[in-house]
Order: sequence, then C-alpha cells, then structure tokens
Amino acid sequence: MKFIIANLLLLLSFSAFSAEIKIMSFNTMCDFCTGKEYESFSKRKPTIKKIIEKHAADLISLQEVRSGSQVREFFKDKPNYELHFTENFLFSYADPALAVNTDRFEVISKGSHWLGPNNGKLSFGWKAALPRQVIWLKLKDKISQKEFIFSGSHFDNRIENMIGSAKFINKFTKESKVPVIFAADTNSTPDFKGYQILKGEEFYNSYDLMKSKRKIASSEHKDLCYYRKGDLFPDCRVDHILLSKHINWKVKDWKIDTTTYGDNKFPSDHRPVITTVSFTNDQ
Repeated sequence: MKFIIANLLLLLSFSAFSAEIKIMSFNTMCDFCTGKEYESFSKRKPTIKKIIEKHAADLISLQEVRSGSQVREFFKDKPNYELHFTENFLFSYADPALAVNTDRFEVISKGSHWLGPNNGKLSFGWKAALPRQVIWLKLKDKISQKEFIFSGSHFDNRIENMIGSAKFINKFTKESKVPVIFAADTNSTPDFKGYQILKGEEFYNSYDLMKSKRKIASSEHKDLCYYRKGDLFPDCRVDHILLSKHINWKVKDWKIDTTTYGDNKFPSDHRPVITTVSFTNDQ
C-alpha cells in the first residue's frame, strides 16, 4: 500500500507541471551586415532556415530580422507556425519576431510596446537610438491547459536604454498574472547592471537552472561568444532565455548551436540558444 501511495504522489507531482516547452532565441544578424567573417544574407539564409528546422522549437524569438517578408521566408513550408511582428500599411518591422507552434499552443491575446519613456508608444529610447520594442503573446497550452506569456525583444546597446528596457520588462512581468518566458538579445552580459536588474528582480536564467546537463557544442570561446561583448564563455552571453520568478520551473536541457556553413563560417555573429522547460505555479 505504501508503494502505491508513493507512486500516486509522484504521479500527481509530475502532472502538476506543464508539458515540456522547447524555446529558441536567435539573433540572425541584419541582412545588410557583412564583413570578412560573414557572407551576404542570401548565402547565410539557408543555414538560418536549417537551424530553425533542426530544432523545431515550440516557441521562437528572432532578433535583427529587418522585415516581415524575411520572417515569412524563414518559415516557408512550415504552416504550423504562427508569426508575430509589427507590420502595417506604413512599414514592416520584424525586430523582434515571434513564431509559435499552433499545433501546440492557442494564442489568447497579444501586444507590443515600444521601449522608451512614452508608456509603450513609439519611442526612440531613453537615449536617442533606433526604435526598439517588446512583443508578447498570451498562450494556452493545448496539452496541459496552462496559460503563460511568451515575449521577445532586442535591447539597444546604449547603457541608458538597456537599463530602461530591463526596468520596463520587469514592470510588465510583475503585472502579468501568469508565468512569463522572455527570450531576447538583451545586449547585456551577466556582469552588467541591466542584466542584473532583470535577473535580480523578476527572472531566473534558464542557463543557471540547468547546471549539470548543458550541451555546449564547443570548447572554443570564439565559437560560443558574441565577441562585441567579450571573448570568454559564459561571461560573454547576451542572448538569454529568462523565466519569471515565483514559479517552479524545471529545465530539461540548455544548449548553444554552433552550426557553420561553407568555409566554416557562422550564419550570424550570435549563436542560437535553445532550452526545454516545464513549470507549475506551485513554489
């Protein structure tokens, strides 16, 4: 009898968690960015598409994609993904862009906010720069029936804007009534104040919760780092998948994809980050 009760309690504990959710965050590098280490966007694009196909994440946050047409091209022949970015009759702005596997999730509501002092309306930041935004989706898991928010962004690299953006995201997360997954290029390494504001107040980092089974595909720091922010891994990380606090998260795995093409070149100056998580609202 004790054995049966113990197994029943274990089953109930397991079922309290949501089904596993696979998440990717990937800054694909702008289509007009070139250099000796990187070829034209047309040559990089097939590898970016292959990376997306290989991981088949449930939730994908892309950064530095210039237009909606480019996002649609990445997901051509993938009708199960619903794409979200800013686009209207005036302009198409796909930095960031979110992709959701609608075989798995129902989009309940959605929205976006420009990052700056104008309460979410169009802004050029707290310090004049390119406009940046956060996009969010409230989702319902068709398997577990649990609801949560998936959001993505690409912070500006000016210090005032990184800190302002971190505070904005924290406020949004604190006011949310459901768990939040935030996948973004924050331009903030772990030692920077903007990152510490995010992680300290409202978020765990999936990297930190996955201590023993991280899948680091290379021992070469140059393969893993965003070099403009440092050359030692893991200190150089700026691409983060963050999980809201006050929630019990399980992180099954965490990895960096170091896929190259052609003459051993990367398709972007950033590396895709992929993690698999589940959660329960119980602490």
